[in-house]
Amino acid sequence: MEITYELTQKDFAEAFSAHRNRRAVMKWIRTIIFWLTILGSAFLLFGAIRSGNTRTLLPFFAVVALWLLFLAGLPLRLSARKQFLKQPGARGPRAVVFDGTGAHWRWNGGSSDIEWKNYVRSVEGPNQFLLYTSPACFNIIPKRAIEEAKLSAVRGLLKQNIPPET
Repeated sequence: MEITYELTQKDFAEAFSAHRNRRAVMKWIRTIIFWLTILGSAFLLFGAIRSGNTRTLLPFFAVVALWLLFLAGLPLRLSARKQFLKQPGARGPRAVVFDGTGAHWRWNGGSSDIEWKNYVRSVEGPNQFLLYTSPACFNIIPKRAIEEAKLSAVRGLLKQNIPPET
């Protein structure tokens, strides 16, 4: 099976997000912390408004705003953008061919043949598949490059050959 595509900056950002959210418990912990921060800040603000002491809380709310940006993933998107723009091999046409031995990658400026046994896990994000050769190094395959009829075949192939996330 061959899949051809071109990565975009959006693909990188979504892949980084899928990598960060690959464990459901971590996604829920971040969400809970996010909402607890908002609720706690709201209670503090209402208390300060009632006592007429809002000026003293301005530094606190500045820190809360930065914390919420961090939890929302702004640094993640900036990192993805930077890596995409500074990585020449990420741009241009790409192809991956899956066969019985592994994945054969071809891109503008290089190629790689990786046997199935060298993949440590695969993660399916909302818009892409991530194939990991180490705990943090992964290849991106956007789902938009795969025909709808072949999506289940790709899922089956990855499930059969790559260990699931543990």
